[in-house]
Amino acid sequence: MENRSTHNGWPGSPSRVTCSTAPGLVTITLSGEIDLLAADALEAALATAADAQPSDVVVDLTGVTFIGSQALSFLVRLHHLTAEEGRLTTLQRVPPLVRKAMVTVGLDLLFALDGPAAERSESEHR
Repeated sequence: MENRSTHNGWPGSPSRVTCSTAPGLVTITLSGEIDLLAADALEAALATAADAQPSDVVVDLTGVTFIGSQALSFLVRLHHLTAEEGRLTTLQRVPPLVRKAMVTVGLDLLFALDGPAAERSESEHR
């Protein structure tokens, strides 16, 4: 699913939420601006992850240029869904802007955000 959002009147980059499944693994790829306009696609991804038991889930955040509260809520719900079923959710290629948003709201307590030291900001270490 692709949406075009706007921030401050400027056209935004499209948001994309894609899912692929393989035996034992669901991969959710997020790119662009993941905000309220991506809500339906995020719900569909959550349903895919729920239906693909007993698969672990990988969320690839490589191309995310903006992450809103809707996407952060999705990550929390996904974590709870998989944890309740003894499955694992892993975040891959977390961009610095996403890392900062996750640390700000405390999601670094749910997900391991380790990565190259160059990607970490000083505020994360406080």
